[in-house]
Formats: sequence, C-alpha cells, structure tokens
Amino acid sequence: MTLHALITVDLDNGVGSSARAKFNEELKKNHFFKHRLTTIWTAVYVEGTTKASAIAFAKKCVDDAASIAGISTYEALVSISDEKPTEWTKTRAKTLTELLRGN
Repeated sequence: MTLHALITVDLDNGVGSSARAKFNEELKKNHFFKHRLTTIWTAVYVEGTTKASAIAFAKKCVDDAASIAGISTYEALVSISDEKPTEWTKTRAKTLTELLRGN
C-alpha cells in the first residue's frame, strides 16, 4: 500500500525570508511537495513503508530543515494515510460587468 504524508508547518513570525527559503529547499530535497496553501507539504512513500517509519521520516525532515535554516521555534503536524489528500481552489464568481469587459 502506498502511503501519503500531509505536513503542515507554522514557522515563528520572526523567521526571515532567507531562513524560510532554506527550510523550503531542504524539504524539497527530501521529496516533499509544497502546495499553494502556504504551510502545507505532501510526500508519497514507497510501497512497504510503515506508518511509523513514514511519521518518523517526516518529523526528521522537518526538524533537519529547521535546524539547517537556523529555525528553532515552529509547530508541525503530520498525517499519514493511504489516501492522497484532496486539494481544491475556490474563487469568487465574476460579475456580469467583468465578464462583459473580458476580465
């Protein structure tokens, strides 16, 4: 069974943009995919991975990325499932004026 990880990480407000960029790059190196939702990352584990090892790997990746980026304060959550997370975007409907103007 393929396992999917969903991670959300809230970095401390004092974390600068270069530290955030470094943190993001470190997670990408470990095959985590960043979503448009600014704090959400996902990963897919190889067949045969246990939930316990998937959780441990996700925690290690977040902790290592934070350490490399010099980030010491953060909150994180990981959820492991055999179902891929569902993501969607809802935008407001265009007004008739916007449609007529071609906006």
